Amino acid sequence: MGSRDRLALPVLALLFGGLFAAALVSGAYSLTIVTEIAIFVVFALSVDFLVGYAGLVTFGHAGFMGVGAYAVAYFSHFAGWPVGWAIAMAVALGAVAGIAIGWLVTRVSGVFFIMVTLAVSMMFWAWASKSPKFHRDDGLGGMKRLDLRQFGIDLNDERVFAIACILVAVAVTGVFWWLVRSPFGQTLRAIKQNENRIRAQGCAVQRYKIAAFAIASAAAALAGALHLQNTKFVHPEVAHWIKSGESLIVVIVGGAGTLVGPVIGTFLFFLFHRIVESFTANWQIWMGLLFITIVLLAPEGIYGRLLALTRRRMRETGGGKPDA
Repeated sequence: MGSRDRLALPVLALLFGGLFAAALVSGAYSLTIVTEIAIFVVFALSVDFLVGYAGLVTFGHAGFMGVGAYAVAYFSHFAGWPVGWAIAMAVALGAVAGIAIGWLVTRVSGVFFIMVTLAVSMMFWAWASKSPKFHRDDGLGGMKRLDLRQFGIDLNDERVFAIACILVAVAVTGVFWWLVRSPFGQTLRAIKQNENRIRAQGCAVQRYKIAAFAIASAAAALAGALHLQNTKFVHPEVAHWIKSGESLIVVIVGGAGTLVGPVIGTFLFFLFHRIVESFTANWQIWMGLLFITIVLLAPEGIYGRLLALTRRRMRETGGGKPDA
């Protein structure tokens, strides 16, 4: 996303504004979709930060989402911590896990990087599936939500919780917006474009990659914590590779390396999923056909194509470029 991208803020305002309006007026079923979209936006943005800006294509990022969910479950349900502290610890553990695993996986690249991240994620999934403490494949329910009633906020009200998730998604978007424009973010983009050249200039490339991995992992852990808060249930599927695959599809279809694209992709994925699911049980087939069509027609993603069309229109009218 260029520093002079004039479309980004209006599009984000439109998307999040529409989500907020939907949270205010939706019924119970639609409200669950709104909440799911807000939570998955956080996860998709963390994937886009790795894939689109750092050039680290991971197929196991859902493992960190699992770390967040299971950490909140352990500290709040078993250790008796206040839920707020449990969420904070979950995010911190996500960052620590990102540093540890990032130190390992950034030593390889290409398909080896993809396979190692997938293997690490599936190791966590296998542990969760066999853990008697968390009821193995059955999962564990009875989780409590963050109690903010002393501030006049009842998160057990589904509408209030949906709005809270939207606000968190907006805040995370803002943090990533700042990061990708910072010297750190610009260095990540340079590493993605020509790693050998940046290394030859004396840059500690691996440290930047590990830092990016830690930041993205912390955001994914936050998404996992929100997922547990939403469902009040922890299950191994939160860390399964399928969720990692869904996030990659969302990022690629929306437009990798834009921050706006993952938000668009998330909206498309959930809305199309719910609409088609109401007509047929084979919604995955139609979802696959839709995404294949989008990738063929717009390899740069939906937002990337929107930017290209806008630039062309601006040139034709003599208005310059919206994206430097």
